[in-house]
Amino acid sequence: MAKIAFVFNQLPLHASARQGLDMLMMAVSLDQACVACYEGNAVWQLVPVADGQPDPLKKIQMLPDLFDFTDFYVCAESLAQAELNAADLRVPVQIVPRSELNQILSASQHLIRFNQSDLCLK
Repeated sequence: MAKIAFVFNQLPLHASARQGLDMLMMAVSLDQACVACYEGNAVWQLVPVADGQPDPLKKIQMLPDLFDFTDFYVCAESLAQAELNAADLRVPVQIVPRSELNQILSASQHLIRFNQSDLCLK
């Protein structure tokens, strides 16, 4: 069971996406048990950016490479709605139905949700 669940639901260029990634990287670097959950528009945070375009989330690729972090969960319904699949994403993910994602979040001791304008803690 993860102690901290980070929940992302915004597009990649939203400030909360960058702030959330920074917090996730800090927690992982301190050996905290974490999961990263992506739902809604946040699935686009996991898609590589075209060459020459700014990529504020490029360091997400460091998580599996440097920190051996692989607990990325993506809402299957959100991925389907975006017409994406696992091969389109820049990090390995576990695709789960929304009901299973909710179970993962419920089992977490702390929930940090990066909403449109606020940081929400449980």
